Amino acid sequence: MNRRSMGAKVGVARRRFRVVAAWLACAGLLAPLACGCHAARHGAAPTTTSTTPTPAPVTTTSATPIVGIAPLPVRPVHKSQPASPQKCPAVDPNRPVAPTDAFAACDIGRTTLYTLGPETMQLGLIHVEPPRSLAAGFYDVTLILDPPSASAWASYTAAHVEDHVAFVRDNLVLEAPIIEGPVTSGRIALTTQTAEGAAQLARLAGRPS
Repeated sequence: MNRRSMGAKVGVARRRFRVVAAWLACAGLLAPLACGCHAARHGAAPTTTSTTPTPAPVTTTSATPIVGIAPLPVRPVHKSQPASPQKCPAVDPNRPVAPTDAFAACDIGRTTLYTLGPETMQLGLIHVEPPRSLAAGFYDVTLILDPPSASAWASYTAAHVEDHVAFVRDNLVLEAPIIEGPVTSGRIALTTQTAEGAAQLARLAGRPS
């Protein structure tokens, strides 16, 4: 075989090799760049991240405890008479008289002695207003009843018109009014003649429980 025929055969073999290589490349068996084909791109699998919300910090506030007012006993007045401080019984706030017992007690000014019967009820108070000056040198202290007591007091006063009753605290009579009619306002006004007496009245009426 001469060189020309041999060269022709080699040339044909090389062309066949290029064709086969190009076919393999386009079939995806060789590198994609061999024939300019692009392999299908598959995106990465989506990932889900479970983000649990961070709980908000718990803050605790220490609320100031609400101090309630001690219930105010109501007793019927069986008798009243003028007195002097020397004739008034000794008062011991630490030894209250039992609700079922009758006893004698003076008012704050220690000018009147009352004979009192057993308690008829206790009034719940939600507020005691500061003393207020009235005409003719008098002062009053207004007591605000809670809703149940306001209802009970309205019923009691309606059924006991013209009865003499006393509001008692620490074995002292704060005031002893005569019921003139039903009291439906939920308010009770206690009256005294001096600013000092009104201040003491407000302090005793609003004593914490």
